[in-house]
Amino acid sequence: MEGIGFIALAIAAVLVGFFVVRQSKTKGRWGIGSLSPACPRCGTSMPAIRRPASIAEAMWGGWTCPKCGCKVDKYGHERTAR
Repeated sequence: MEGIGFIALAIAAVLVGFFVVRQSKTKGRWGIGSLSPACPRCGTSMPAIRRPASIAEAMWGGWTCPKCGCKVDKYGHERTAR
């Protein structure tokens, strides 16, 4: 029984890894973004240590530019209202 549990856990880990890689390539919400992009408006580097300005930023990543106030997603693009 221990072997079956390990195999199931390994399969689940591979599927989750595949999903995260796929979301990162397509720039989806569940993907992993860049570490510190530049602001698309003014070119200012975003800080390495992120201080979320909203709940959405805390949950899904992103920055608010300290210079111009532009909201940047975790991929370095300006965020738009959904």
